[in-house]
Amino acid sequence: MSAASRKQPGSSARNVRGVTLIELMVALLLGLLVVGGAIAMFMSNRKTYMATESLGRIQESGRIGFELFARDIRESDGTPCRQPQPSPPTSASVIMLPVANLLTSTAWWANWGNGLLGYDNGGFTDSVAGTDAIELHSANINAVTVTSFASGTFTASTTTHGIAGNDVVLACDGNQGTMFVAGTTSGASVPVATTGNCGTGLGLGATCGGTAYTYGASANGQAMLAKVRGVRWYVKANGHGGNSLYQQNMADAEIEIIDGVRDLQLTYLVPGATTYVSAATITTNNDWKNVSAVRIVLDLEGQQSIGDDRLKAGTDGNGLRRRITHVVTLRNRNA
Repeated sequence: MSAASRKQPGSSARNVRGVTLIELMVALLLGLLVVGGAIAMFMSNRKTYMATESLGRIQESGRIGFELFARDIRESDGTPCRQPQPSPPTSASVIMLPVANLLTSTAWWANWGNGLLGYDNGGFTDSVAGTDAIELHSANINAVTVTSFASGTFTASTTTHGIAGNDVVLACDGNQGTMFVAGTTSGASVPVATTGNCGTGLGLGATCGGTAYTYGASANGQAMLAKVRGVRWYVKANGHGGNSLYQQNMADAEIEIIDGVRDLQLTYLVPGATTYVSAATITTNNDWKNVSAVRIVLDLEGQQSIGDDRLKAGTDGNGLRRRITHVVTLRNRNA
């Protein structure tokens, strides 16, 4: 038997080498590189997702905000009646329907005024400093015709007119309109309330109700009834870390429409101006009556959600921002 064949059974174990410290460190380094690459990919994908979500929020907020905001601006100073337009047409203030106001309330929504009124640079009490705001009045939704008017009571052409007691209503024909508080309605009857109104004459004039006026079914043109809508739009701190665009309808509580709003700027188109002008430039009532379009500039910033900090998804570490401009024409002042 040779010497090689006489090796002990456990002698081969002495030739098996373990992992050296260098090999172990290299393995750990390679493992760290793989894990680091996976983490970097995850973080990159997360940031891309956050940026995409932020842009999506900005686009959705802009779409919703402009859809609702533009609707109110477009309908401002609108009534179901229109004063006959002279030929050739003159300024808008001449063709707008004059409105008698019987309301005793001094609230902002109780004054039809010129159909719209703008505020510059935080001029509206509840708005953020430096932002603009606007007040809008209209009465052209769900209007019904009047079949008769006598003793301070209108008879509508339908019992489903949607007018209830204490609603603010506009009655109008081709000559004028009258704002009043409706009394308790019954069927097609819509009375002028005995409270909340300063008179029952319904006519124009320095003394409320001092000039008698009768709305008829045909004598003064077809008379119409419609509920008055008064809304305010402004930017206000939302209480959860940012500013939001708010809408207030009449005496109702304000509604937060969209968040992430950094700024709102409004300018107006009036005859004779070569560009859109600010509310401060429009100093007389006739100028407000002549406004035919409003330009909205809305600055939006993407946010994660209510309660979170502003999304830091931009290359500069700040939140993604977009400025959106939209021009809205007043439907009732453009033939």
